[in-house]
Amino acid sequence: MTSFRKQASFLTAAVMCMTVLAGCGDSKNAQTETEAPQTEQAQAEIAPAVYENPDWTYGQVAIGGGGFITGIVNTCEPGLFYARTDVGGAYRWDKEADCWKALNYDITEEDKGLLGIDGIAVDPNNAANVYLATGTSYFSNAKTCILVSHDYGEHFKQIDVSDLIKVHGNGMGRGNGERIAVDPNNSDIIYCGGRTGGMIRSTDAGETWEKVESFPVTATGNENGINILLFDGNKSADGKTTRIYAGVSRSKEDNIYISEDAGETWNPLPASDEAAAKFMPQRFDLDSKGNLFVSYGNKEGPWNSVQGTLYKYNADSSSAEEIKVVSWTVGDIVIDPENDNNIVLVTSEVWKEQPNGAFGDKFFRSTDGGATWEDLDGKYTMSTNGMDWISNAAIHWCSSLAMDSGNSDRILVNSGNGIFACDNIWDENPEFYFEAKGIEEVVPEDIVSYKDYPLISAIGDYDGFIHEDIFESAERHSRQIGSTTSIAVAAQNHDIWAKVGGDESQMLLTYTTDGGKSWTDITNCPDPDKVLYKGKVALTADGSALIWSPSNGSYTYRTEDWGQTWTKVEGIVGSQSVYLIGDPVNKDYVYGCCNSIVFASADGGKTFKRKYDTMSKYKRLAIAPDIEGTFYVPGGGGGLLVSTDHGENFTLVPGLKFCDAVGLGKPKNEGDPYVIYISGMPKEEDAVHGIYMSENNGESWTRVNDDLHNFGGTGNGEFISGDMNVYGRCYMSTVGLGIIYCDKKEK
Repeated sequence: MTSFRKQASFLTAAVMCMTVLAGCGDSKNAQTETEAPQTEQAQAEIAPAVYENPDWTYGQVAIGGGGFITGIVNTCEPGLFYARTDVGGAYRWDKEADCWKALNYDITEEDKGLLGIDGIAVDPNNAANVYLATGTSYFSNAKTCILVSHDYGEHFKQIDVSDLIKVHGNGMGRGNGERIAVDPNNSDIIYCGGRTGGMIRSTDAGETWEKVESFPVTATGNENGINILLFDGNKSADGKTTRIYAGVSRSKEDNIYISEDAGETWNPLPASDEAAAKFMPQRFDLDSKGNLFVSYGNKEGPWNSVQGTLYKYNADSSSAEEIKVVSWTVGDIVIDPENDNNIVLVTSEVWKEQPNGAFGDKFFRSTDGGATWEDLDGKYTMSTNGMDWISNAAIHWCSSLAMDSGNSDRILVNSGNGIFACDNIWDENPEFYFEAKGIEEVVPEDIVSYKDYPLISAIGDYDGFIHEDIFESAERHSRQIGSTTSIAVAAQNHDIWAKVGGDESQMLLTYTTDGGKSWTDITNCPDPDKVLYKGKVALTADGSALIWSPSNGSYTYRTEDWGQTWTKVEGIVGSQSVYLIGDPVNKDYVYGCCNSIVFASADGGKTFKRKYDTMSKYKRLAIAPDIEGTFYVPGGGGGLLVSTDHGENFTLVPGLKFCDAVGLGKPKNEGDPYVIYISGMPKEEDAVHGIYMSENNGESWTRVNDDLHNFGGTGNGEFISGDMNVYGRCYMSTVGLGIIYCDKKEK
């Protein structure tokens, strides 16, 4: 890859994804059509005074999709949808800009678990009121919060409910739901089901919460708990909805409950025991006659359920009817609100050939209320909508359907890789297309930026991408190995790359000598007695040697003949996933770090010496692209260190009291020092942890991000990287918000 197209340093209108929205309905919280989407008073109630940086713009490097969209919710406003993800926060569809807008940029690194969204509810009378059930069991001490917004998700207030329930946005059953719901007759009343802890309720629009002590289930064996809540339209004298349904993620026991007195008491839904003997509820839907449709699977999903069915219940007559469409897991159905006869159904975890040759779920539709069903195989088409990396991927793990409240021809369906839409679902030949523009849910693991060269990335699940323009969906690596944990590009020959992935079953280490056009796999494992995989890989400056530190090995290995023969590196023993990088000028030098130790080699990576111990278990060094012997070490509470003599000596970069990631970027003027970007904290008394830059070798530091743009911290890849082609641009890895960019505004 030798071409390079200059990247714009400004946002296009499509990327900005901004529009003015109006509320709907006659709820006492609803706005009129002439009101702004957010009043100053409402903003103050949701978010106290925060620091907003006027000198920078922020966003996500454009790929489009990439992760599991776990739920899609329509609203009372035509064309307006919200979506949730398992590790990347929530999104709102911006129909004016024709893309999705991320809603959770403000999440701090401390609270990164809140990017796991386990449920989403929108006020049926006012689409500005949105509530997210958030938390991830393995992050942020399993903190569980209800995020409350009254301005379409522009600002959220955190309500901590960790003492009442726990949720897990990336847990099994995360495509079920929704586990949080707003009373359509009283917008102050909201119910939420926990994976553990049972059911909770708010009577003041989410500000405070209490246990619903009468609900009989507090936990389930699969740790999915209460996975569905749904109000119907029956109204009591005091304005509450009297009938509420709740689903519980279990089988062989009662798993659908009904309350006829606004949640005061709960009983098993009459006639639901037959289905409960075999299946777990996945999703609920109601028709205008009050019939409850329940999609079932034999497990919670998203990957372990293989059987299921669809039932229709009527609580008034205590009747149950199995609707035998398929014997596979039924992911969801959506009923046309203007015509109960029109129903669309999608399976989940079914692997049948789709129009593009990939294998995924199946679609059915009925125009007679479910009496008969039409299989859409062979009738519908699929297109990439400009995100061509998805061309050979399936619509799969489908567990949520949403229909436009103003256009019953338009539906959205979730997938393990994004969202697909169809604008003519009732036509003879429906046309599905990838509707993921603006959603960036990939997990970045590594990144490389060289002067006059595209941005190269390594990505979890989806290999990595080659970005000529960070604002346009990019080319995916032609050799696809799934989750790629490390990628290296030779500093003196950018046509030579190497990358690594794999798992317990296979070693996936591959290289290219033509800039990614063609790849050759290395199949000879350095350890003949086990399968080595993942970890970190590096190239010497001229690409003549490859050094690999697997994630499951006891040694680091080196080859000069692309794996035909291997030698064990001396000086690094017992360390896994050692971060490695070649000196860009002198091929004899290679540097590494792992477990707070800095290593250096003066013989092309054959032997390493231990050079420095720090306080931080950092993951990545930063290296000057054209200066021999100079590299930077994030030292945690020890600040930032730099060596200018191949690691023989280290000095403290001034002005910092904490640094956990560092990268270098293009200077403003030729001859100026490279810009240093860090994740950390300066020494100033009022400084906060964030992204900072220095243009004078650390003599002074300027904050890059602000309080509304934290992105959950550096996530899995734990990197900060400057761009070597655009002054004032840096990148950050995340736990699920893709590759973040920060752009300094031109003055």
